[in-house]
Amino acid sequence: MIRYAYINNQVLKIYSMLPAIQFPIDTKEIIHYIPNCRYMSYQEFAQINKCSVDDVIQICESKSGCTHYDITHDRYLILCNQSTEDNNNIGRQRWTCSHEIGHIICKHHTISAYDKISENNLLQSINPQYESEADYFAATLLAPFPLFQFFDIKSAIDIQNTFGLSTEASLYRYKQYLKWQKSRIKTSWENDMIRLYRYQALKSTENINH
Repeated sequence: MIRYAYINNQVLKIYSMLPAIQFPIDTKEIIHYIPNCRYMSYQEFAQINKCSVDDVIQICESKSGCTHYDITHDRYLILCNQSTEDNNNIGRQRWTCSHEIGHIICKHHTISAYDKISENNLLQSINPQYESEADYFAATLLAPFPLFQFFDIKSAIDIQNTFGLSTEASLYRYKQYLKWQKSRIKTSWENDMIRLYRYQALKSTENINH
């Protein structure tokens, strides 16, 4: 069962740490707020270790990204493929990085005591909830429904243009948004997200005027 409330509150916590809430979200900036985590591209990792990107893909068991967890020192290394080949566009890369951050924020590595979580490894077949939670985190972090009103979101294209998701992810997110609107029950989290965004927007305007 996905821990929706927990993930929502974690996204709110991250947003509250940002000096400004700007879209598309800079996922690499968010990693700076995770003290025991660093980011590296497949390409950089391959260069440092004198191997090919294909070797990195095999090590990570994923063409897009994975997270390695150093259990002994409680440290994380997020690896993401920055090549745009095979439809790995910037929007998809942004999603992959957010998805990997989601695994860390949801404490999937420490709960499972597993040193690597990726799309093709055994752990995903054992506990598919991890992938679902990481996907929900990525979607909420990158394109939170409570803030759609500020950008007059009326289509998947609006989502793509505003939040920087891929075409596929934008379409899926818009379908989710329509369902959310029909069954929506306003929560304190939604109010907090709106209040925080308004505060950040006001602070930004005051800084510009000064």
